[in-house]
Amino acid sequence: MDLKKRISQKKAEFISMFSVGLIIISLVFVLTSKVMSRSLRDAEERYTQRREETLDGYTYAIRFYLENHKTSLMSLYDENMFRTATSSEIQKWLVQNKDLVHDDFYTVFYVDTNKTGFFSNGNILGLSGRKYLLSPEEFGSSTYFVSDIIETPFCENPVFVVEIPIFDKDRKFKGTLCAAIIVDTLKKIADIIKIGSNSSVYVMDRTGKFLIHPKSEYIGKIFVPKTEKYKSITSNVTASSDSGIDETENENGIPVDLFHKKIDECGWTLGVAFPKEQRTKLYRQQNLTKGLTLVISTAALLTLLLIEELVSRYFYSRHMIESIYDPLTMLWTRERFERKASDFFKKMPNDCFMLIEADIRGFKFINQNYGEEKADEIILFYSKLLDKMTKKHHGIIARGYADHFYSLMKVDKAKHAIRDFKESVEKICAEVKSFQIPFFPKFGITFLRPSEKPLVTIKDLIGQASFAKSTVKDNLLVPFSIYNSRLLDKSNQEHLIETKMESALLGSEFYVMYQPKIRLSDDKIVGAEALVRWESKDLGTLTPDTFIPIFEKNGFITKLDFYVYERVFEFIHMQLAEGKNIVPISVNMSRNHNKPEKFMHDFMKLFRKFDISPKLVQVEILERSVMDNNTLCEITDRLHEEGFTVAMDDFGSGESSLNMLTKIPVDVLKFDRDFLRLSTGSNGNLDKKSAGFIKSLINMSKELEKETIFEGVETESQRDFLRDAECDQVQGFFYSKPLDELAFVEFLEKKTAKGRK
Repeated sequence: MDLKKRISQKKAEFISMFSVGLIIISLVFVLTSKVMSRSLRDAEERYTQRREETLDGYTYAIRFYLENHKTSLMSLYDENMFRTATSSEIQKWLVQNKDLVHDDFYTVFYVDTNKTGFFSNGNILGLSGRKYLLSPEEFGSSTYFVSDIIETPFCENPVFVVEIPIFDKDRKFKGTLCAAIIVDTLKKIADIIKIGSNSSVYVMDRTGKFLIHPKSEYIGKIFVPKTEKYKSITSNVTASSDSGIDETENENGIPVDLFHKKIDECGWTLGVAFPKEQRTKLYRQQNLTKGLTLVISTAALLTLLLIEELVSRYFYSRHMIESIYDPLTMLWTRERFERKASDFFKKMPNDCFMLIEADIRGFKFINQNYGEEKADEIILFYSKLLDKMTKKHHGIIARGYADHFYSLMKVDKAKHAIRDFKESVEKICAEVKSFQIPFFPKFGITFLRPSEKPLVTIKDLIGQASFAKSTVKDNLLVPFSIYNSRLLDKSNQEHLIETKMESALLGSEFYVMYQPKIRLSDDKIVGAEALVRWESKDLGTLTPDTFIPIFEKNGFITKLDFYVYERVFEFIHMQLAEGKNIVPISVNMSRNHNKPEKFMHDFMKLFRKFDISPKLVQVEILERSVMDNNTLCEITDRLHEEGFTVAMDDFGSGESSLNMLTKIPVDVLKFDRDFLRLSTGSNGNLDKKSAGFIKSLINMSKELEKETIFEGVETESQRDFLRDAECDQVQGFFYSKPLDELAFVEFLEKKTAKGRK
């Protein structure tokens, strides 16, 4: 009996312990399942959150792309001129400045209130009924508008239009300035906003038509899923909502989760599709654990948590890389840079900062000729040099669009900062020379002083540095420029000159002066050089060094050249018609004439209007011309065929003078005035080394059967030296300054009469 009781007790204890164990296991299992379910929900929420943050990052990329195009369009907008100019005058402005148009722009045009479009290619078209042309009410307070995708008969590819409103001097709506951009250019954004091989990026316009799609055949079309359950989720339905997550299928019939968001600035919709399979994997883990033991459940819980963390980290890192770090260089993006810089300004209100914008001269040329892969190698190499310089001074650095970089450093004094920067630039330029593809850095610098905070923002500083960098000329010895008020004044002056140049030409404000050329063997006048001057009714007297570089940069110099040619030909013709003395006149051909066929056609057409001999005209070409040797040689040969003589102007100021002499058959070498100016001491005499060098150049010219002429002869000792060295001709203030027509005729008569005695 006792044994039975003990057995019964043990049995009861075992059952009790087993029941408690089952209860404990069940409770743990239930708790584990709940923990796992909650963890799964958290993972899903974070998974969704990271993807939405990714959308925000890509939205910023598109905003930046469009903002860049708006800025490029604004650079063509001259407020003072556009306010008062007629539609035809605005078109003329666009035609003249089409070289400044962004590479992505198919065309630029102005549309007046009558819906007439005035295009930069010279066309004038009626655009009535175009939905993308907004009324002033539709613009509202917006500074620009971006259209939907447009099919146009004038372009084989679809385009979209960016437009800005134009107002007259009374602030009344006058029209719109527009840029048509080929949709294919958006591919560069598609390449940037790529999130792995299983995900796809889409951009739809307001109507649901695709601007960006993995498959080009869908561009400009609305997408309708093939599967019945998804047919209601079309691209135009997606485009009609502000944001959301849709379960649908992609163009390949694969079920996806489509995360989408409206881009407020343009009205387009950005969508990123992720295979639905990625989300269902999380649920499979939950179903699997329900039939497992506590140990397996716990392990599964830990595994799920680990998976959740890895998934979260994956999407978080992808988002961080592409919205905070530049994927190529791993430097900060410009957005991140601007936020950090603004924080610095707030935390250090009493400190001075230096901002540097850097890029590469002619990067577009490098990209086109070497390809994107090599261009990326250059960007990566350049970024490491800039990063090293920035870290040395404990600054921050970012990469912006293409080859643009931004560095911000805290400095004590601007003078010391510039000294240190020069040393860094020298090292960078030295290291750049070792790279397999030659390139040349360029920098713009500006400073933020405590007194300027908080009125000046980081965006203002970037604008100032960018402006300073834009003033760096083609001289490779000057790789940087510093922003200051004088620089801005100079830019404003250049801008004012550009607004006046056309009216000045029409109003004959330009006039020709003649500087005599003297033969040293007998002091006779044997020629003259035609030099242009400008007497502006608005700007006063302008010297050539004030306006010629500007005209060379914007291309207006070619018009001015032909204006001078006509005045000279007319002057020679009048002298001959009146039976007066005349000598050959030399005219300058600027470096912008780089098409021999066109130049010769236009030059000879003008020349044949006047009954004069080509022996009375000499054409001076520039050694420092942007033309290659073959083009210079072709133009020289063509001029010789027509009977003209050709001189090489400013000989000795370039980098390959001696080499050019064997290839370009010029008749005269005209030596730059700096040969004499830099060789003459305070006593008026030439130093021995320079004198020996000049004599050797003259002897070499004689060996090559070239006539020689020196500019800038201002002293008797200079004249005597060149005469002893057997130089052929000279011109300079020692004999005469440049003279107007009447004074030159009198000078010519006196010299000729003196020669007859």
